[in-house]
Amino acid sequence: IVMQPYMKVLVSTLESIEMPEDIAGFIELRSTFARLGLSIPPTIIDAGFRGQITLEIHGGAFPVILRKGVRFAHVVFMRVEGKPKPYSGKYQGQRGVTLPR
Repeated sequence: IVMQPYMKVLVSTLESIEMPEDIAGFIELRSTFARLGLSIPPTIIDAGFRGQITLEIHGGAFPVILRKGVRFAHVVFMRVEGKPKPYSGKYQGQRGVTLPR
C-alpha cells in the first residue's frame, strides 16, 4: 500500500495473538516509520485478548510505501497486578481488519 500524504487506513496484523490474563500490551510504531512521518494512535492489547490486531495508520507529509510482511510496529508487554479482568469484548477472536461495531 502507498500511504499518500495524510491518508488514514486500517490494517490487520498477519499474526494472531493470545494474551494471558495477567499481561497486556501497547503497540508502538517502529522509529524508522515514525521518522518517515507515519503515526498510529495509542493501541492497547487487553489482557486476555485473542485474535489479530487491527491498527489505524496515519500518513505524514509525503508518500510512504508499506509492504506486506514489513515490521512497522512492535508490542511492549506489561504485567497486570491485582485480580485481572480478562478481555471479553466484541472484538474477541477477530480476524482481518475489523471495523467499529
